[in-house]
Amino acid sequence: MYNILCSKIENLSNYQVKLLPIINPNSKVIILPWSFATEVGNLDKFFAKNEKRYLKYINSLKSLGLKEKNIKVIDCYKETSNSIKKDINNSDILVLTGGNPEMLYFKVVQDVECLYDIKHYHGIIIGASAGAVIQFPRYFITAKNNYYKYFSFYDGFGNIENKFYIDVHSVKNGNYIKKLQQVSNDTRKEIYALTDKGILIYNREKEKIEYTDNTIYIKPTNEK
Repeated sequence: MYNILCSKIENLSNYQVKLLPIINPNSKVIILPWSFATEVGNLDKFFAKNEKRYLKYINSLKSLGLKEKNIKVIDCYKETSNSIKKDINNSDILVLTGGNPEMLYFKVVQDVECLYDIKHYHGIIIGASAGAVIQFPRYFITAKNNYYKYFSFYDGFGNIENKFYIDVHSVKNGNYIKKLQQVSNDTRKEIYALTDKGILIYNREKEKIEYTDNTIYIKPTNEK
């Protein structure tokens, strides 16, 4: 029961030494590419087969030894809620794509109604960018990363307990780190700020972080 969190899915290939031992190459994989910026009405407009975004995810998963024939992209516009839930529960790896996490949350909670199946998923969850932060019960998005250009907290899926927070696409900029430090101080929680090359591997069963790299660690101080 691992959560693999990253800023960019294509950088997972840099961590094969850490990831290959925990990934069965025969795993059944499903991708939920529902993190549209705005409603698209047709998955081909966002995740068309053999086009740039699709290939980025497929090739990244193949670099981990996974077989393309065992990877299924779930279309929230064509499949029923029951069939989607069945696919989730019969898979070994769940992939949540980057984009707009609010849209992903809306699709899961309101349209497809599969929040329970995702929250209590027993396999490996791979999340990139929006698909990484949304795995917490509560998460934040900085103004730099937010579609609406302001800092805010949002509700997530709750796969990982809020013992810490993550940030994605983090930069080693003084003002940016100062803002993250303020969040850490206010919430009294550690923050693992993943750069674009960053990764964090979390073991849900043991409730511990097993590996992180290209990550800025921020802990609460006495500052208010």
